[in-house]
Amino acid sequence: MVKIIAPNREYNGTVGDVQFKDGVADTDNPAVLAYCRSAGYEVGGETATTLEEPAPADPREVGNGLIGTPLRDAAVDPKPEDFLAPVNAGQANPHGAEVVSPEIHAALGPTPLVPGLVGDPAMQQDRESEAARLALVDQLPAAAVVDELADGNAQEQPAGNASQEAWADWVLATHPELDPESVRAMKRDDLRTEYGKTE
Repeated sequence: MVKIIAPNREYNGTVGDVQFKDGVADTDNPAVLAYCRSAGYEVGGETATTLEEPAPADPREVGNGLIGTPLRDAAVDPKPEDFLAPVNAGQANPHGAEVVSPEIHAALGPTPLVPGLVGDPAMQQDRESEAARLALVDQLPAAAVVDELADGNAQEQPAGNASQEAWADWVLATHPELDPESVRAMKRDDLRTEYGKTE
């Protein structure tokens, strides 16, 4: 039996199935022994030392150290390596109507879907930035933007065994009036049957 002494020397109650009298009890119950050790009771002549909680940091003592990468607004401080940086970035008021973001290919929003296959990142960036400029800065309607970008950029129909994604891209580029979600949900053979050109 292991002797347990409660922090309150006048305790006359129970812990689990162990009865205390004047703060003292004896037991071999491992669950009661473990509880008593963790609760600050003296168990077998030893009292577990409790770890002191560290004091919270005082914000007055914390310096202005940089953690991670500093944020940079590409509309204010554009870099040549920025992909799809805002149109007119660094040239016009970054909070004005002439600095607009082209977003990403086929993003739903005020700009039309940019016709053409996505493959060459530099060409994609130029075309989508131009689409954003025409639609958001020059305020051209979506159909006019698509016509403007389609000139000289007619693309060939994908091969019959091309991926569903290639067919969806081609259908959306050649039929900008269609709902992108609906087109992307269609199967490749359905896209080919409904929109493909037969020789």
